[in-house]
Amino acid sequence: MSPSPQWEFPGYTKLIHRSTYPAISSSNPANSAAGKVVVVTGGGTAIGRGIAHSFVTAGARIIAIIGRRTNILASTKADLEAASAGKTHILTYAVDILDEAALNAAFADIAKIAGSGIDVCVANAGLAVNQHSLAGKVDAWWQGFEVNVKGSFITFRAFAATKAKEDPIFISVNTGAAHLGSFPNLSSYTASKMALAHLLPSLQVENPEIRTVAFHPGVIESDMNAGSGITLSLDDVSLPADFALWLASDKAAWTKGKFLWAHWDVEELEGLRGEIEEKGELAMGLKGLPRQVEVEVRV
Repeated sequence: MSPSPQWEFPGYTKLIHRSTYPAISSSNPANSAAGKVVVVTGGGTAIGRGIAHSFVTAGARIIAIIGRRTNILASTKADLEAASAGKTHILTYAVDILDEAALNAAFADIAKIAGSGIDVCVANAGLAVNQHSLAGKVDAWWQGFEVNVKGSFITFRAFAATKAKEDPIFISVNTGAAHLGSFPNLSSYTASKMALAHLLPSLQVENPEIRTVAFHPGVIESDMNAGSGITLSLDDVSLPADFALWLASDKAAWTKGKFLWAHWDVEELEGLRGEIEEKGELAMGLKGLPRQVEVEVRV
């Protein structure tokens, strides 16, 4: 679907993208994934499928896609194999990310087949619960936290146990809704995604050898987006697909521990790097704090 020219959200860079462009493109040699072993959860449809395709186009050695539906995984595998012309080994695992034992076994199997550690893990699987806070069952509302927070945490641990020795990268697909404010009937989704956004910097601090980064993929046509109950103009799936690829490149190494949006122009971001690092920007926090005031402390 062609992206709409409408822009609903505030930007960070002056230039805003709705589809891929040369700096992040999978055909750009600077974004090569040659020789890499990549895992994508929620890899059978929409954003996950697009991300897997970008890594295939960029020359990844092995792509493993994890999802719950065998038929969807089989269809995506066939498409990826056709796109790679046999150059990339495509693996599929029908596993729920909440099944810790099964997910650990899948990651271990991928590493065994690869004969090396896993270079990149894109944690894309998620759940948008569309439920009023006083309607339905608590367990149904809480499922957002189970999938988005616990599931991502299980995924991180499975990756940490099978990661590559050099520059392992964990990319968390989040949402701008985690920090933009409140939306009706999406309290489970926004709160769980905010919790996930706060979890990632802690994982970065506790595991400095793993580069962790979160990003908002834009608004992509998908079953999850359709179920959110909110209508926004759509972006092209090529944008988050190639943005994830760029995040895994050497040029994006400085983004570790940050939260970015796929819409933002990466060349502008690179130019702003010094200011971002000096001010500690693109990190979760409390608006207005610190405030430039003269503080009086009383004991």
